[in-house]
Amino acid sequence: IKTKLQQVIPCSIAPIIVASMGRSGSTLIWKALCETLIQHRVVAGSSIFTRRLVNDQAWRLNDRTFFNGVVYKTHAHASELPNNNDAKVVFVFGSALDAALSLYSCKQRYGAEWIDLHFQHLSAVGSFEEMIDKDVLRFREQVDGWINKTGTQRLILRYDAIWDYQDQLSEFVGLKVDIPERRQRNSRALLDPILHGRLERTYRDLDLHLASLPDFQVLS
Repeated sequence: IKTKLQQVIPCSIAPIIVASMGRSGSTLIWKALCETLIQHRVVAGSSIFTRRLVNDQAWRLNDRTFFNGVVYKTHAHASELPNNNDAKVVFVFGSALDAALSLYSCKQRYGAEWIDLHFQHLSAVGSFEEMIDKDVLRFREQVDGWINKTGTQRLILRYDAIWDYQDQLSEFVGLKVDIPERRQRNSRALLDPILHGRLERTYRDLDLHLASLPDFQVLS
């Protein structure tokens, strides 16, 4: 029913896909965009109904139809999205080490089932335990894939720079977006030094690569 309503209720705002390498701020932006769209297109006088209408997930992009006025969250790879798609993509990236560290916190808070589902969403090629020594979550593939993709409007944004580029984000999606104040991330304090050191060695080269990228770029 929700999908049918998304299809038939008109909206001039293009579909928006918020993608990320996971644990990098995509939920923050996805929720902010949903709140913006709620204000833009309250349907039948009900903000609760509109909230359900405008937010969605698309963990696999190659089997979805995207509708105007809907914000989709994903961790899928760029290769899954057909070229010349009408959707606008906001891809958020950050430190690979921070993303890996955050997953240890998530396992403690949400449990092993949450971790398993997250690994499925990222099309991982290994287990949680293997993440210590290799990029099983394919962070590099995902970042490079979204940057190099063609035929799709993309805004590539570093997590630490989200608050510096709110105006550019608003211009890209065509709506005024208000990002909540930044909260401190404390994942680095959760691990013993030996494990932390192994993760640092594993993701050092990748983080050097990510650090060399622009904080913000719009591509098509």
